[in-house]
Amino acid sequence: MDVSVIGLTDEAVEVYRYFLRNPGAGVGSIRQGLDLDPDSVEAAVETLANLQLIDLADRHRVVATEPRIGIERLIEERLNELNTAIRRVLAARDAIAAFVEDQRHGENATSMLDIERVEGLDRVRQRLDDLGFFSYRETLCLHPGGPLSPGAIETALPLDTRSLRRGLAVKAVYHPKALDDPLMSAYLRDVVGLGGQIRITEDPMDRMVIFDRSVAVVPIHPKESARGALLVREAGLVSQLVTYFDGVWDAAVDFREFTEPSTDGPLLSDLERRVLAVMATADKDEIAAREIDVSVRTYRRYVADLMARLGAVNRFQAALRAKEENWI
Repeated sequence: MDVSVIGLTDEAVEVYRYFLRNPGAGVGSIRQGLDLDPDSVEAAVETLANLQLIDLADRHRVVATEPRIGIERLIEERLNELNTAIRRVLAARDAIAAFVEDQRHGENATSMLDIERVEGLDRVRQRLDDLGFFSYRETLCLHPGGPLSPGAIETALPLDTRSLRRGLAVKAVYHPKALDDPLMSAYLRDVVGLGGQIRITEDPMDRMVIFDRSVAVVPIHPKESARGALLVREAGLVSQLVTYFDGVWDAAVDFREFTEPSTDGPLLSDLERRVLAVMATADKDEIAAREIDVSVRTYRRYVADLMARLGAVNRFQAALRAKEENWI
């Protein structure tokens, strides 16, 4: 019985029911009938009096309001409050016209730029952090050359962790030179363990980061990334960069396959094994995601990937095939 929506605490409910069951009882008798401390009793009595559910004219002989009258009145008051709030929320629609006018003004402004120039490594890192924070779908990265600096790794891991825990996809391609550094290799293993997708390629590629397939960040100068970056929002250019990324991604090798080649079957992360284990047993995605402590979006993304790799038409079949192939 949840009546907190009309202002009743659990203690107030207990005291109200006590007075209903014991007509004419006084406040002082409550502690004998209920396991409540004096402060809780006084707080509950005050709440009931304020809500007019009891009459305290005589504290030695309390009169409880008839429930069909007292509770119904509180419900009506709460409904009136909710209706007033709903009307206020709906009135906010009046602001849409003003916002649309601002949007139209912005679209017609000749100064609007689809490419923004950001100079200086610190400013670039700040903009990357902002873009990553407000992303809602995925981050795509190409990292040519050697390993990141220790400082860059220290900055990148919390950002990747935050994105993956929010259910975003993180896909990145690195050159094998990046794996020469133990700290870098450990960082990439951590990202994979959190659910990130890392691939390795020896093919030449251009450095870039793409957020939600709508904003791309590329160096001002391809050989001197510290000089700054260009933030590209022009839809046509971003689409071409995404196509380029997809081509590099498809030709690259999975990080685990590259670092630990095996002929015994596919290498699965701990998270992938846990997803396979609950696919055939959980009735709902929400239950399965909660059981393995990931977001529903992340769980569904892993399920789709595993089903494709197993050639299964449904989740139950995928779980069976995983067992047949000794994946789990």
